[in-house]
Amino acid sequence: MPSELIQVVHRHGIYLPEADLWLDPHFGVKRAFISHAHADHVARHEMTFCSEVTRDLMKTRYGFKNEGEVRALPLREIIEWEGWELRLLPAGHIIGSAMLHLTRKADGATLLYTGDYKLRQGLSSERCELLHADTLIMECTFGLPQFAFPPVPQIVAQVLKWVQEALEDGGIPVLLGYSLGKAQEILCALAEAGHPVMLHKSVWDMTRAVAPLLGKLPQFRLFDAAEAHGHALIFPPSNGKSLALKKLKVCRTAMLSGWALTPGAKFRYQVDEVFPLSDHADHPELLETVELVKPRRVWLVHGYTREFAAELRTRGVEAWTLEGSDQLELSIEGSKFQVSGSKLEDESWGDGSFVEWARVCAATAEVSSRLKKVELLAGFLRGLDEGELKLAALFSSGSTGEGALNTGWALIKRALMELSGLNEAEYRAISRSQADAGRTAFLVLQRATLTPETCDLEQVAALFDQLRHASSQVARVNLLKARLQGLSASAGSWLVRLLTGELRMGSKEGLIEEAVAAAFGAKADDVREAAMLCGDLSAAALLAKAGKLHEAAPRLFVPIKVMLASPEETAQAIWDRLQADRSPNLQIRESSVNESGDSFYVWLEDKFDGIRAQVHRSADRVEIFTRDLKPISSQFPEVVASMRLLSDEVIFDGEIIAHAEGKKLTFFDLQKRLGRRDQADLFLPSEVSVKYVVFDVLWKNGVSLLEQPLEVRRAELGSISMPAGLEMITVIQAENAEEIEAAFLAARRRGNEGLIAKDAASTYSPGRRGKSWLKLKKAFATLDVVVVKAEQGHGKRSHVLSDYTFAVRDEADGNTLKVIGKAYSGLTDAEIEELTEHFTQTTLSQKGRVRTVQPQIVLEIAFDSIQPSDRHNSGLAMRFPRIKAIRRDKSPSEIDTLAYAMRLAGLT
Repeated sequence: MPSELIQVVHRHGIYLPEADLWLDPHFGVKRAFISHAHADHVARHEMTFCSEVTRDLMKTRYGFKNEGEVRALPLREIIEWEGWELRLLPAGHIIGSAMLHLTRKADGATLLYTGDYKLRQGLSSERCELLHADTLIMECTFGLPQFAFPPVPQIVAQVLKWVQEALEDGGIPVLLGYSLGKAQEILCALAEAGHPVMLHKSVWDMTRAVAPLLGKLPQFRLFDAAEAHGHALIFPPSNGKSLALKKLKVCRTAMLSGWALTPGAKFRYQVDEVFPLSDHADHPELLETVELVKPRRVWLVHGYTREFAAELRTRGVEAWTLEGSDQLELSIEGSKFQVSGSKLEDESWGDGSFVEWARVCAATAEVSSRLKKVELLAGFLRGLDEGELKLAALFSSGSTGEGALNTGWALIKRALMELSGLNEAEYRAISRSQADAGRTAFLVLQRATLTPETCDLEQVAALFDQLRHASSQVARVNLLKARLQGLSASAGSWLVRLLTGELRMGSKEGLIEEAVAAAFGAKADDVREAAMLCGDLSAAALLAKAGKLHEAAPRLFVPIKVMLASPEETAQAIWDRLQADRSPNLQIRESSVNESGDSFYVWLEDKFDGIRAQVHRSADRVEIFTRDLKPISSQFPEVVASMRLLSDEVIFDGEIIAHAEGKKLTFFDLQKRLGRRDQADLFLPSEVSVKYVVFDVLWKNGVSLLEQPLEVRRAELGSISMPAGLEMITVIQAENAEEIEAAFLAARRRGNEGLIAKDAASTYSPGRRGKSWLKLKKAFATLDVVVVKAEQGHGKRSHVLSDYTFAVRDEADGNTLKVIGKAYSGLTDAEIEELTEHFTQTTLSQKGRVRTVQPQIVLEIAFDSIQPSDRHNSGLAMRFPRIKAIRRDKSPSEIDTLAYAMRLAGLT
């Protein structure tokens, strides 16, 4: 009778309760086995079992000294311990990596835990050795049939050929691999080539620690940009686009990873070449492992666990994922898309579940061809009913619907940490290694105990509605945890991508509009136009499905994206642009003459320092929307009251501006009205009143005016009697650049930002920034300031310090620095990387994402205005600050003063 299998459970990590032993946990525990020294497998425990090399690497890499008891076991030797026999076997993953073989002495039951491993002979690691075990716990990172790596000598030959060609062409080959493991594998591959090698500092440190164990190596040294030509460089992937490499200008980059076999890998990694050199087992090796170990039961962790478990079961092997449920996961054959060679085979999807939407997104992200992306999305959208289609189109464009969810990244992070059991340091290590919300969520959720269940798009939409109306952040965390608990790690990662607005599958609205058009046999331009008119891509998708795109028109209380003006720097540029553009509309223009009979003139309006607002009015309702389509009616009851006095049903476009005691105020005064919920908190009319200045009418009494020329819309606007609180904008006609310049100066004297110049024949194009509306809005002035704080950016700038808080000198207070603003736009990527390196080295203190830095870097800041504000300790704040230049010629002692800034603000 066979002995009872050793019990294995998953409690935010792999745990053997009979031995009270954890396997590669990401958090501190009483006793643990650490298979190798990669960061995602290392934590500090009361007692740790590991190989001798792994112990030494943990000391070198993480500063492990007296962090509990570390028992370094020699490979292959049997160690007796508390009723168990422990034996470490080479895993072949990286130098020092080991498998754990356990035998329960009471009955001889055995277990083998592979950790990360590969059966192929690596260039820098020991060959893997396997032993029979009743229970096998194995990783299956590459558990799909598409992952069959070429022989190592073949890959190495391709790498060496690529390096040789790059050097012969005068380029500098840069090979990207993680600083411990892959970097040493690359270094060993270069041993016979005879090319000198330079290593990034992190690679240098790890290589020196293990060099005596690696055998023959090429000549290598620490990276020195001044002497890099003629060398092959080995850098970690996170530094593949560093400023140091960009400055060399002739670098060619190659990523070495098993994921090179996935479609679009070169595009995803943004490199010149990819090579499938991996330190993990491929699909054939995973099958071979099971054949050699001959286990009675297989537990799978990491990667394609459900798919590989299903495949093993078809081969008669009892195999299950240790990280969640198998029953609700589709097998490879049952998936709506399958992998054939290196191409994704598209089928008709027709499943409105959120899991299937996530699968489509993942498939779309994997392909680089825009046409293929459109095909995949169109195939999915085509089979959905109306309710599913509306939500799928909405989600695919990266939107969660109307209204803020109030779920920032901090809240999502908290939900992920509570689900997975990771601590702050462990979570931060994963997040920094990925710099991508979706990939971080996937890796974290893999460590959680999930119970996937059916989930359709409507349920996710309901979750978003619950998040909007939740009473507290704790409630939102619980809602998000409950939903993520019921999804797989992959589907959960796409929910996180959606919440953060970072789908990163190349599916901006333009692509989704093309997919909608392809799904229902429409023209992409017609879908785009309908989406703009509806202000909602999902509504356009429903019209396309019904064949009614021509019915798209403005509707009351459905906000339309506003038409935007393109900037021009001079009056002459505006005159030249509009005059050059007159030919297509010449017939209309000739019917539009000014008082002197001239056939061409420029229509000028003041650009106010207020809030762009679209107002919808019916007989019994008034709504005000911002330029980003958010309702703000409750913030401006006086505008609502004035609109109720109209006799027409209309959609107006205009600007809300503030007044007090007969004097026009600024945006800073007006913005205090925004975000107030309690009517008692709003300014009283006797203190600050507002008026609505109308400059366009888009819809009137059931008729759309969008296609009518501006002069016709103006005539319709003029026929409406404006009650108190509403005002039609004044229009000035200019016949040359000089008159435009004079009008600009007059607008500034009236306290306005500048001018909007419009083509009188232009139609209204929602959401577009064309050339028929132009704005002249010269920067008010500039200030020289010094940076006092630097903050980590977001999205594609999450790896750099791109947001800068700056200050001026207060001479009246002993030349102390007083903060006056914050800016993040205006610098090139190279300049941001340069400043990141500087601020990292000059950090005085750090709190979260924000570093207080030594005040050394002087910036020239342009802005539109300066206003009194209690936001900063200077008592001032800039509106629309942007970085004009790094003033390398100036020292902090030469920056502008607070007194000068107050003069610019008109306060002295």
